[in-house]
Amino acid sequence: MADIDMARATTFGGWAAQYHRWRPTYPLDAVTWLLPAHASRVVEVGAGTGKMTDLLVERGVDLDVVEPDGRMLDLVRQRHPHVRTHEAGAAGLPLPDSSVDAVLVADAWHWFPKAEASTEAERVLRPGGWLGTVWNLVAPHQDWERELHGLDATGNASNDAQQDPLVMLGLTSGRAERRAFPWTWWVTPQSWRGFQSTVSQIALLPEHQREAVLDEAERRAAEACAATGRDAVPLHHEAVCVRWWPQRERLHHP
Repeated sequence: MADIDMARATTFGGWAAQYHRWRPTYPLDAVTWLLPAHASRVVEVGAGTGKMTDLLVERGVDLDVVEPDGRMLDLVRQRHPHVRTHEAGAAGLPLPDSSVDAVLVADAWHWFPKAEASTEAERVLRPGGWLGTVWNLVAPHQDWERELHGLDATGNASNDAQQDPLVMLGLTSGRAERRAFPWTWWVTPQSWRGFQSTVSQIALLPEHQREAVLDEAERRAAEACAATGRDAVPLHHEAVCVRWWPQRERLHHP
């Protein structure tokens, strides 16, 4: 991983509470697809403040949570004191060989060193287990949604979802499959401002620039609400999921 990416990846803990408050969660059908039906033990890597963790705990899985930023991991520990937590990165999972049925990653795989992370996933997976990743991507239906996200008239951030799943993961071996789950996130001007405040390239701006950007984000959301006559507006997304089996599993998963 480039130094600049690593620097950005480790800045989120500085506003962990805001991140957890304003970031969206994941649709339940995406979680169902990512989680093996009969999984007895799962590890979530790069868990952040635990948006996905909350959903996995609700499923009652035997869970390990791995996150390199202790400030974010503390929020997971506060809500789920009985879950095993590890302050570590994706390139050095503190788990035994062949110990889990799935390695799950929510909106974090792009921060990882891909070769090292996939090697570690392969090491800790049991035969038949998989790496499951998810990204919440924009899938706007209306022009005002594109404008709110800063996209051009034809722009759609979910175009990334059309990539080959192995390309999405930055890998060249093993087998991967992709599935997208549409969902709608309702936002108010306040929650949209809060969300934008957790975007790293905005949060790292000098204060006067950051506040100007956030003011504009809130103004645009307020205009969208006024135009629709609602207190909140629907932003359409897709939870784009990929399941990956290591090379050694290809014969077992035609």
